Amino acid sequence: MKSDLPVLMRERGLDALVVFGPDGAGRANAPFTYFVGTAHVTSGLVVVRQDGATFLVHSSMERDEAAKTGLRLVDRARYDYPELLRANNGDRLRADAALLQHILTDLGVAGRVAFYGLEQVNRALPLLRALEATGGCEVVLEYEQDIITKARATKDAYEIEQIRHTCRLTEQVMAETRAFLRSHRVFDRVLVQADGSPLTVGHVKQFVRREAAALGLELDDFIFAIGRDAGVPHSVGDPVAPVEIGKPIVFDLYPRGANGYHADLTRTWCLGEAPSHIVEAHALVLKALSLAESRFNADEMTYAFNEAVCELFESHGFPTLRQDAQTRRGYVHSLGHGFGLAVHESPAMSLKGWRPDEKLAPGSVFCAEPGLYDPDDARGGWGVRVEDDYYLDEAGRLCRLTTLERDLVVPL
Repeated sequence: MKSDLPVLMRERGLDALVVFGPDGAGRANAPFTYFVGTAHVTSGLVVVRQDGATFLVHSSMERDEAAKTGLRLVDRARYDYPELLRANNGDRLRADAALLQHILTDLGVAGRVAFYGLEQVNRALPLLRALEATGGCEVVLEYEQDIITKARATKDAYEIEQIRHTCRLTEQVMAETRAFLRSHRVFDRVLVQADGSPLTVGHVKQFVRREAAALGLELDDFIFAIGRDAGVPHSVGDPVAPVEIGKPIVFDLYPRGANGYHADLTRTWCLGEAPSHIVEAHALVLKALSLAESRFNADEMTYAFNEAVCELFESHGFPTLRQDAQTRRGYVHSLGHGFGLAVHESPAMSLKGWRPDEKLAPGSVFCAEPGLYDPDDARGGWGVRVEDDYYLDEAGRLCRLTTLERDLVVPL
């Protein structure tokens, strides 16, 4: 949680944090959004001192938006950038480093300073090298489990309520999509529109985008993949593919709400009917999800939950990444992951040794998404995945954030 930052900074010997918020990054820059919230601040810096004082260095054009953040404000216009350019003979890199050093000095920042945020690597590395060359601070770059990632791995009550709200809206879009599919008639095993033309994946995705936008949800993309496409977990779906009855559809929706927080929900549907092997795979995936739900706790490493699901699938003859890291059928991904301002956050639930060891903790918000896949099955390629969202409350109890029915067959 954000309130953990001063303690984490002392533990890591950090005197300050600096978060870049480059122009145009918007909410894709989760570390920056973590501090500025939904305010329309498209550029600037967040500076956090070890004593907890948090500053936003902003442009004059965005001074009113910056005021909405509740942070201590520093208008960048107070610094004479043209004079810095002249003093550095027009060298923008040196001038930018000098500007950054002036800002840090004025905010009482020195010593070990860690840097985060979203910036192009070809700009960030030269700037940080030039800053360190001024001698004003020691630049710290954390490769794994950085301090902001660590803080964001648990959410406070406000954040959990924001995520819960996005989950509700996401379930509403998914339920409306189900009703939309059911509203079409069938001709020659394909859903058709009023004019008799086939309903396609592209038509469905257009509907989903409209419904999501009406509820204030933002969609970079999402998965609506049918048949063989469903057998490759991150295939988003072929827009010209007709929507056929009896074929598995993996519908994975992970929008960002107007509050900045994501949901992540997946259902697998067969319209009208389902082949027996899909029924069996879906039942096994639900069993894996139930197993995971029964195992989630704050005492074990998260890889233990994934190992349990691997054992279940392997006992039913499906390969897993634990057996073969190159398998393209069976259980080909990890059990789940945290989410919040980004759709993928800590904690992860992959195989032991694949990621840093982590545990769930009160305030952890995460999804579980077991799945089985066989894109090259002679009966027709297929995939099955079911995903729901959860958090651990203050007592370490598991709480579900999504409750949409998990039925495989959508009656027509």
